[in-house]
Amino acid sequence: MTDTPARLVFDALNFAALRHRSQRRKGREGAPYVNHLIEVAHVLTRHGVEDPVTLCAAILHDAVEDAEVTAEELVQRFGGVVTSIVLELTDDPDVPRWTTKLAQIEGAPSLSDRAQDIRVADKISNLRGVLTSPPSGWSIERKLAYYAWAEQVVVGCTRARAGLRRTFEDVHASGRAALELQAAHQARRRAVNPEATAPAIPADGPARRSD
Repeated sequence: MTDTPARLVFDALNFAALRHRSQRRKGREGAPYVNHLIEVAHVLTRHGVEDPVTLCAAILHDAVEDAEVTAEELVQRFGGVVTSIVLELTDDPDVPRWTTKLAQIEGAPSLSDRAQDIRVADKISNLRGVLTSPPSGWSIERKLAYYAWAEQVVVGCTRARAGLRRTFEDVHASGRAALELQAAHQARRRAVNPEATAPAIPADGPARRSD
């Protein structure tokens, strides 16, 4: 049977659902991690991406990094092109977190066009999550720091679709404004009640990171 574009995408969705089945987003809602992968693909389709290779890679972009999937397994099931895009987007697990964050900034310009589109869509999804269902214990300052880092990554994705970059800018601007309002409100509360303190910030949150 010949693989149709729809079949390829649904094969990737089924594979991701199985391999990420035990994982949850680390937001307070604890949504199934696969929801994020679906959202990234959905963001892409809303911006005109119909290429099944890009959509498959978007759905699988965390498979190697977070689900113990090997590159060889991806090649066998989805082919070399999808696998190469996924590997472009995979952080090195053997280096410190600050190093991988810096590597995303520095490596963004050299990503392929497809990988840049996925990177921007991924950051759109993550910014929305940080605002609406943030990881437990994240202070407003840490959320703002994430927004600033995500912006630095996307600045380097100059070949990503213009519509994706505009959506990122809109989501980033509105989310940052909301967080800054929260910060101002928190500062006023502390001025009235000096005993008020912000919650402690855990090193990496209670579950899978946002990145």
